[in-house]
Amino acid sequence: MIGGEGQMGRSPFRVVGWVATALVGVLLIVALCVGAAFGCAAYNRYQKRADANNQVKVTAIQRRNAVQRVDVAKIENELKHQQAIGQRKANQEISSRLTPLFVQYEALQAMIEASHSGAATIIYYPVGANGVPLVSVTGKPQVLGGQGG
Repeated sequence: MIGGEGQMGRSPFRVVGWVATALVGVLLIVALCVGAAFGCAAYNRYQKRADANNQVKVTAIQRRNAVQRVDVAKIENELKHQQAIGQRKANQEISSRLTPLFVQYEALQAMIEASHSGAATIIYYPVGANGVPLVSVTGKPQVLGGQGG
């Protein structure tokens, strides 16, 4: 039994060694978990701060873009306004020169040119009350049949 006593004498030291090792291991795991929790919290705060800074920068860029779009719209509006003024002046100039007498004069000039062209042998223009040709577009030209019609 002496051999048995020797084994029993060592056994409590072994158990204490295992318990101490297990206790150190558990404490190490707890310390790592607590450290990770604090580390994640610090990382989370840093990430939130970085996200907020990025959002401020994005908002500033969006604001600058909006101002630029407004400026471009103002310039385009001014350009359209100037084009409308130019068109109005051109229409006024045309309407001031395009009198009924001028239109009749142009019709007579066209009739004279057509008579000299050789393409037409007879030119028929209806005339109005003052003997000036009437000019209008009615669609398809009509061909009169027979003589003296």
